Amino acid sequence: MLTLQLKEKTYSRTFSLRNIQMNVEKGRMMLLLGHNGAGKTTMIQSMFGLTPFTGHVSLNGEQMNFHSSAHISLLKKHVSYIPDDHALFDYLTPREYFHLLQLPNEQDVAREETFIDLFELSPYMDQPIAQLSHGNQKKTQIISQLLRPCDYYVFDEPTNGLDPDMMIILRKVLMKLRDQGAGILISTHHLSFGETLYDHLMILRNGDIKLDMSRQETSQTFPHQALEDIYKEVNRDYYMQVERLLNDLDTTRSS
Repeated sequence: MLTLQLKEKTYSRTFSLRNIQMNVEKGRMMLLLGHNGAGKTTMIQSMFGLTPFTGHVSLNGEQMNFHSSAHISLLKKHVSYIPDDHALFDYLTPREYFHLLQLPNEQDVAREETFIDLFELSPYMDQPIAQLSHGNQKKTQIISQLLRPCDYYVFDEPTNGLDPDMMIILRKVLMKLRDQGAGILISTHHLSFGETLYDHLMILRNGDIKLDMSRQETSQTFPHQALEDIYKEVNRDYYMQVERLLNDLDTTRSS
């Protein structure tokens, strides 16, 4: 299990994350939802020691020390991370970039070829990444982190820049990885993308956990409701204010 125990992360007097525990279990998919600035990316960055916080991260029961090269290597070995921004060596071609990853055996090379075909990157393999479209750069990033089988995959906004075909393919890839036993964490703004994927759902608003439930629990608590309806119900106060503002538009028009 990959666990984040975040006791406190403070940005200002008005916003902080406190007392949050998030578990990514093998063979299960965690879906993390929330508005811009809710704290999703901060939580994910904390899992990799990319931002300071009070708390700890543990991998398969072992607490990680981000000042230990051995622990950093262990985290890299078992966890693949696809961040929101696709910072790449954009002077390289995708082929050169993948070659840097030094795939160790023929099986991994075959895996690379399969992902290149799945994400339709073949025509662009020898073009500089800087000259690729936003979508093809995103596909390059995703493939680069899928090449080596891992115990856990962490995706922060993986659908940004992807067209409908690639979103469908990515969803199928994630389901395949989960079925093969990988634990997966996805943060996304696309509710429809996560609708059929999640085994566990966490919803944040302004640093607070509004919902933390398994799919079975959400089905019992919100029977026959779509993910969008669950999201709005959990954030009822916010959407009541939205409705009041929308009604004000009617008043403004009539006057």
